[in-house]
Amino acid sequence: MEVLIPTYNKILDTKFWILIDPNLSVAVVSTKNAEQQKQRPTSTKQHAHSYYQPLPRPATNYPTMVSVVPAFVNFASLAVTRQRGLSSIRYGYGSGYGRALCTRMTASNSQNDDGNETMQDRFNDMEHRNWEQGYEAYDQGFGPLTRQTIPTLLRNAGFPSASSSSGEGRPIRILDVATGPGFVLSAAVDAAVMSSTQSESAHQESFHLMGIDITQNFLKLAEQRINAQLQEQTQQSKQIKVDFVEGSAESLPFPENTFDSIVCNFGILHFFNPDTFLRESYRVLRPGGKVSFSAWAPPTKTEGFRIALESIGEAGNPNVEGLPEGPNFFDYGDSEQAVSVLREIGFEEMSSVELNEMKWENVNDAGMLYNVLLNGTSRTREVLLGQNPEETYAVQSLLAVKYNAVTDGGKRPLAMPALVTSGQKPL
Repeated sequence: MEVLIPTYNKILDTKFWILIDPNLSVAVVSTKNAEQQKQRPTSTKQHAHSYYQPLPRPATNYPTMVSVVPAFVNFASLAVTRQRGLSSIRYGYGSGYGRALCTRMTASNSQNDDGNETMQDRFNDMEHRNWEQGYEAYDQGFGPLTRQTIPTLLRNAGFPSASSSSGEGRPIRILDVATGPGFVLSAAVDAAVMSSTQSESAHQESFHLMGIDITQNFLKLAEQRINAQLQEQTQQSKQIKVDFVEGSAESLPFPENTFDSIVCNFGILHFFNPDTFLRESYRVLRPGGKVSFSAWAPPTKTEGFRIALESIGEAGNPNVEGLPEGPNFFDYGDSEQAVSVLREIGFEEMSSVELNEMKWENVNDAGMLYNVLLNGTSRTREVLLGQNPEETYAVQSLLAVKYNAVTDGGKRPLAMPALVTSGQKPL
């Protein structure tokens, strides 16, 4: 028996069906006619996400079919693998959800003959390039989601804490690493204002907040946000100083024993050497200071990432050439691994908590999910841009099907839990 699943690709304004036939092949079936498709872009990379082009093998028994994605589906093991024409299988899924695929797509190609320094440069160049152009898309697309970790992030970093000043007359200092749009610093300003207002001490607390990022556009956006916020807090803001620094998390430009708290909201996913950032944090923290950072839970739990990875793996090409090597994107979504790294560095009082109530409320359809991942990420953006037009269409189509299945047709938001891990430098 053949199964037809009707759906609609909002990005491409295309009605189509997913067909599963008795031979367990999967077809993408479109009703778009040839006249609507006659314009083919001259630049695949530039236009791959803005047009529809039929896949190379036309269906024979269905007049309205214009494209087919052949596949073998093993329902017993819930595994799907794709085949290119008559060639051998390129990759497959097994138990434990796509371990090989996740490693391949989130920790790029490890084959590089140019040396480790060049690989790091290429990775950092990719991050810098994508964030300089994607800062607004991240602000709008991920902002409502990533803000949900901030209360836990600040609390576990011990900010604000009146005891941090220890009666020394110095300001309480917090560093926000990979500050991005300044969401964490904005919340820290609110916390500092509230602490000053509620303080019963005769000595007025003062705060020095700093944000560091490699991206000038992020720093400008954060500075605008914080300046506007401070102007509304004219009295309390006199006790709050905020500075921004362009620099690397892996080489913090500060002397030892400077900060009482260090926070990093999802930035650790974008460092070539995440453990170097944590060692640098240990160096610049004062004795008794705390570091707190967030990372996404693995794709078995983060539905937005899971359906994107599955769609690329099943309908597209996860083996994009030229993607610079980097760490596994989900390494620090493993609480045991994250705590173990902190322990090796010398931190104490480690904790790792999963925030499993986080929801991606502002992403309400598959088209928006695709656009946020394309324009507001770094490595995922590179993978999506690396698809050819046929693969792009197939990925978008399958992502729409998976999104609707996971969210019951958009009736509920995507679950996107994250981990917040923290540790304290010994006194």
